[in-house]
Amino acid sequence: MSAYRPLTASTLIDYLSSLAPMQTRLGGNSADWTAREVSDGNLNTVFIVSGPAGSVCCKQSLPYVRVDPAWAMPLERTLFEARWMQALSPAVGHQIPELYHLDEGLFLIVMENLSTHHVLRNALIAGVAPAGFAARIGEFVGHASYATSWRALAFEDVYALRDLFSRNLALTRITVDLVLTDPYRTDCPRNRWISPELDDLVESLQTDSVLHAAVERMQERFLSSSQALLHGDLHTGSVMISGDDVRVIDGEFALYGPIGFDLGMFLANLAMNAYAQPEHDDWMRDEIALLWSSFRRAYLERWEAGAQRGDMASLTRPASCAAERTRFFQQILHDCAGFAGLELIRRTIGFAQIADYEAGSDRENEIEARRRALLTGRTLIQKAFQIDTIEALLDQI
Repeated sequence: MSAYRPLTASTLIDYLSSLAPMQTRLGGNSADWTAREVSDGNLNTVFIVSGPAGSVCCKQSLPYVRVDPAWAMPLERTLFEARWMQALSPAVGHQIPELYHLDEGLFLIVMENLSTHHVLRNALIAGVAPAGFAARIGEFVGHASYATSWRALAFEDVYALRDLFSRNLALTRITVDLVLTDPYRTDCPRNRWISPELDDLVESLQTDSVLHAAVERMQERFLSSSQALLHGDLHTGSVMISGDDVRVIDGEFALYGPIGFDLGMFLANLAMNAYAQPEHDDWMRDEIALLWSSFRRAYLERWEAGAQRGDMASLTRPASCAAERTRFFQQILHDCAGFAGLELIRRTIGFAQIADYEAGSDRENEIEARRRALLTGRTLIQKAFQIDTIEALLDQI
């Protein structure tokens, strides 16, 4: 384990050259290797290192937010991402990058380079994402959430995983603040919106006591329900695609929580793409339906296969079990709707807004897209526990 220091392109090559597996993977001599920084997120530095035989992706934490050095941040986030990859790899396989190496002292992970893939958000904005991509995300959430649930694992194993990821406090704090709280505060400097056109709607969201009570219910669900290990920040910018090969990346926000959180985050980002690019309306509606049906199918396959090694093994007869499964998936859908509403509002007036809105033809269309997202977000949050089918959710969107 190395002593921490922020790596540059040259010092990263020096470090990798000391690792025999990397010498084999990259090939040749280290003098033949190149390192290129490709950081485009808010938090970390990312390099692609290439050699005669292959390439790797290297990700290192900084002691601050990369885009705001005044915002101090603990270094452990890459460790949580690596633990997330290790925990899920047996269940999801190639749906996440392969982890090659972890240096806990440098807070550095070395993993598969997805150079042939494209960020899903960029592909959606360009209109070139392959139809049906959301089915792969639904499968990923279904497999990951079942494998880390109380149904699949003994409670001792769940407690161990939950204890590990419960220490991911800094990034969970970001979620609690940026997603669940800040957009509803009138005094938060991180909020921003198109003014004056959206002033009236933002003011109504920030002063609506009925909405705030519904937001508090979603806060309670997020903080108190530990159904499975979540990605924690599942949006179209954390998915890479190449044809039918869809990979989920950036699991540094991982925590135990309600399964509907990941689904709601991703669903909201599909809806916002459609609002920004109305020609995608029918396409995104189909993808949202696929997201849900594929998730439900993947989870049920594991459930019905009798892969219940945990302490929530079914004790009911088939008829009763069917009723329990209906209740369970309705609960997840309630959460999905509520968290989708929170994400719609957060990505529209809060911190870390999405590039999709800028894909519109002009300012008037962008304002309309943002207004639509805010109004839909409010509706979903307030009606979340009344939405029992995916058709009902789509009707609200």
